Amino acid sequence: MRDDLAALLLRHGYDALPLARSRRHEEDDAFETRMLGRRTLVVRGEQGARMFYDESRMRRRRAVPPPLAHLLFGRGAVHGLDGEEHRVRKQVFLDLLSDEAVADLARRVDERLDEALRAWALGPGVRVHEGLVRIYGIAVLEWAGTGCAGLRGEEVARDLAAIVDGFGFSGRAYVKAWAARRRAEAWAADLVRRTRDGRHQPPEGTAVHAFSVGAGDALPVRVAAVELLNVLRPTVAVSWLGTFAALALAQHPGHAAPLLGPDADRHLVAFAHEVRRRTPFVPALTALATTPFRFGHHDVRRGDRVVLDVPGTNHHPDQWNQADDFCPARFVGSDPDPFRFVPQGGGGPLGHRCPGEDVTTALLVVTLRHLSRARFTLRSPDVRTDRMPTLPSEELLMTDVSPGEADGTGPFVPAG
Repeated sequence: MRDDLAALLLRHGYDALPLARSRRHEEDDAFETRMLGRRTLVVRGEQGARMFYDESRMRRRRAVPPPLAHLLFGRGAVHGLDGEEHRVRKQVFLDLLSDEAVADLARRVDERLDEALRAWALGPGVRVHEGLVRIYGIAVLEWAGTGCAGLRGEEVARDLAAIVDGFGFSGRAYVKAWAARRRAEAWAADLVRRTRDGRHQPPEGTAVHAFSVGAGDALPVRVAAVELLNVLRPTVAVSWLGTFAALALAQHPGHAAPLLGPDADRHLVAFAHEVRRRTPFVPALTALATTPFRFGHHDVRRGDRVVLDVPGTNHHPDQWNQADDFCPARFVGSDPDPFRFVPQGGGGPLGHRCPGEDVTTALLVVTLRHLSRARFTLRSPDVRTDRMPTLPSEELLMTDVSPGEADGTGPFVPAG
């Protein structure tokens, strides 16, 4: 059990897969191990991602261990479906997240960020992650048609963040995450019931409408509630990436000027992509083989587990120029390759790639636009790689906020 990949992930977090690879003296993009006692092939890179997302050879049903799947996604969620059932369910999410809908959500976040920065300028400081949980949470609850706002909205947003914070089984965080999951599902189920019996009337096209009386009206209340949370929770989870975006802006001031220039939009998107590429969030994704096949010099049997090394793919030394450097310019004027760039999964939108990827990018762009125009001080942080998900220490404390006073040199980060 000492070398079981699950145990390594619990103990070493984002360092687990590199550690397992080094123990086997493997330099190839695939190596064999065991995870929860099951024979497992770990892969990275473009070819590994292509194999991992080949639905003729892989399935998601029961691939993620229930203690994680049921906490993070909920029972009966789209993430554990395959084939036509998956495509039909996922289409509901894709219809909800049209370009126009994503732009509307980004606009709501933009308005709240503007208000928040002005408030932060008057206060002693703010923990960036905590502030973004509140901003993204209230915005998506309004956008989704929940009718939940104010202090109650902040409570729901905190519960959604707590669910994410517990996925790495980190001590008390895991226990708190399950308590938050139960509260959030009860709240969402009540909202679905009230919508179905006419007591709550969300606008057509919103997530509450879709999963209650729209395309998802045939779903049981419990499953409809789970899928509603699978729109809301990932949006709040962008607060982890938003926090690292603020840190990256401060640590790499040489990249600040293009974010204020005449071609700012392209550079903001590129900066957001580079933050997503480099930020540790999900260390691995898992699937189960449905048929025997050979990958490289490895024989995969039916029922074997296949694990995609997400950071290893996003930092593959042969597929990314200067892979360990922060270089947003690599994304200026080009779309990321869907099998080399997998921060939220790989492949096409109809497969198992996260349908909220455009939301993530849009919210990071809005956040970076505001922060790049401001002056502020950040406490110099440490980042733990053994804790999943991770954040800069003290959740990155921001002080001395001055909105709209940036000069293109970036904010100031003290040494201590």
